[in-house]
Amino acid sequence: MIRGGPRRANPGVPMPDNADAVQHALRLTDRWVQEAAVRGVSTAVWHRGAIVASHQAGEAAPGAPVRAETLFALASVSKPFTAAAVLRLVERGDLHLDLPVALQLPEFGEADDPFADDVIPQLEALRDRITLRQLLSHTAGLPENAGVKRLRMSDQPTLERMLDIMCGVPLQDAPGEVLRYSNVGPAVAARMAERAAGVPFHTILRNEVLVPWNLTALHPTIDAALSDRVAIVQDPSAEGTPTEGYNSPWWRSLGIPWGGYYGTAADVVRFAASFLPGADIPLDRELAAEMVTDQAHGVAGGVFSAGIRWETAFWGLGWEVKGTKPRHWTGTLTSPDTFCHWGQSGTLMWADPTRDLAVAIFGNRTVLKKAWPLNPPRWADLSDAIVTATDAG
Repeated sequence: MIRGGPRRANPGVPMPDNADAVQHALRLTDRWVQEAAVRGVSTAVWHRGAIVASHQAGEAAPGAPVRAETLFALASVSKPFTAAAVLRLVERGDLHLDLPVALQLPEFGEADDPFADDVIPQLEALRDRITLRQLLSHTAGLPENAGVKRLRMSDQPTLERMLDIMCGVPLQDAPGEVLRYSNVGPAVAARMAERAAGVPFHTILRNEVLVPWNLTALHPTIDAALSDRVAIVQDPSAEGTPTEGYNSPWWRSLGIPWGGYYGTAADVVRFAASFLPGADIPLDRELAAEMVTDQAHGVAGGVFSAGIRWETAFWGLGWEVKGTKPRHWTGTLTSPDTFCHWGQSGTLMWADPTRDLAVAIFGNRTVLKKAWPLNPPRWADLSDAIVTATDAG
């Protein structure tokens, strides 16, 4: 077994009195590797203005230890980055949160096939009411995915083709009436940004997020020069095929805005921490505040493909908001104001504004087949241990 030792992520920054306790909490991930729940883990903790602890355990690939610079497939942890890029265009007036999407993106104006079996005319009549705010808060009424009738990954579609298809996916609910976690919403938002800026979305992401936030270890795509730094994801979709999720060259070339970026725990936790009160952030503060506060306004909903349903479903713009959700992956001690996101590839990041605390917990095994971080609740238990350690300082 390969284990990583403690890492001092911010040389020159005084360590808090509770640094040893935080580091001890992070060593819980050593047990995850020993139990073969996951092959490798990287963690980073931001507290009161700096990264105060990080830890790596296990393997990124056979024979290769996880290091601080290891890049993990973020999966849906990509969504807040995409949302921030789109909202930078809102800040400049190139896009508008509360105008109908169809007015800003005419190609979204109707379903791709009005006579398809899954088209509900009564819902499609409401399509012109959908707003960008609803796309980013999963309340637009769109399904989680386009479905295999429209989009087959085995065909190796380009990102451009994926976005074309997503813009014509029919509604499953009336806009604003339910929170249905969706990859389609962020995809349509990315296409809106492309049309408004006149450049590909990856260019927008680089210019509006990666450079302003100084995220040098966040990559929408992976080329040969970076491939040795990437953690191999265990139990991917389409394993052993040319379209294997997260690991295949084809997948890594896409840079899917709703779930295809790669990054280190340190860069991702710094991004999350920029949304904490008083932090420097290269985004209008009112828009940043809306990203991390509830925009769903009391509707029910959930991540239906994972069997997750909430009586009240809290969500911001890109970020999930904890609110009063029971048995939450951020633990029992984080406040209701905590904002977060998790990814199917085994990644979680969260930030608690009441504590000036942010955490990234990255594993390299998908979560839906084995639910390794949720049953038992490894993410939640580690989060509680980190909160206990930082609260003691």
